[in-house]
Amino acid sequence: MNAFLIFVVRLILGLVFGIFLIRLFRPEWGVYHGVVTGLILVALAYGMALFKKKK
Repeated sequence: MNAFLIFVVRLILGLVFGIFLIRLFRPEWGVYHGVVTGLILVALAYGMALFKKKK
C-alpha cells in the first residue's frame, strides 16, 4: 500500500473512532468534538510511528 492510501484509511478510522468515543463518553457534545478527537488520534498514530522509527 502506498502512503496516501494508508493516510486515508487512518483518517477514516480515526474519525469513526473519535466520533464513537465522544458519543460514548460525552453524549451532550457535538459531532465536531468527535471529528477533532479523531484528528488527534490520527496525529498521535503518526507521532508514535515516527517515535518508533527513531528508536
